Amino acid sequence: MSDLSRREFLKSLSIGGVVLFTPEWFKLVADTKLATQGRELPAKAGEKIKPGWSVINAFWTDNGYFELCLNGTIYDEVPEFEYEEEEFDEDNFRRYKNETDDEYEERREEAREEWEQEQEDERETLEHNHEDDWYRHSCPGARAVPYLQEVLDLLEERSTTSEGSDEDYEEVGAIEFYDGACPGNDTYYAATANDYETLAALQVVLNKLRKRCRVVIVEPDVKDAKQG
Repeated sequence: MSDLSRREFLKSLSIGGVVLFTPEWFKLVADTKLATQGRELPAKAGEKIKPGWSVINAFWTDNGYFELCLNGTIYDEVPEFEYEEEEFDEDNFRRYKNETDDEYEERREEAREEWEQEQEDERETLEHNHEDDWYRHSCPGARAVPYLQEVLDLLEERSTTSEGSDEDYEEVGAIEFYDGACPGNDTYYAATANDYETLAALQVVLNKLRKRCRVVIVEPDVKDAKQG
């Protein structure tokens, strides 16, 4: 798997002079994770996703991280491939001079088979490209990549870090971007989060940047789900 980039959240990060991640915030995150078994993130009482808002759905995977999907799920399927079938044009197939009926029929059948094979090859290529394009650009996982990259670029542009000890810069977590699952396979284009705390930090960032977007844990980390 090719790691496109890794983006860290830091405890000392602040926007407009407001520190995003404080000891009180860490305690709230820990308490909420324990109370909900990692299924919900800290939110105001009764807060719901508003109409027109985007949703980052998080799914814990066997690979040991949350896969993030924008306005969709990891279970969304490739849209049906539409292909307009064509017919072999016999009107343009002319008989040679002095050609017998059998010779004509044999030559026409060979031409038909060759044409049909070319059509089948073209259809398979177009269908393969249709599927690859969906996984690279249109599926919910792929759509999350440019969205979150833009969010984190904006975060870096607007944020400041206070001077202090190394402890001030302790990681909250990281969002990683992947481009390709393995050599020769570039269909996997995804954004992932390491843990529950990273998802909570991402929601804070989205709020502070006034992004109309909520992070929802659809499938929690199996370890978090066993707590409580």
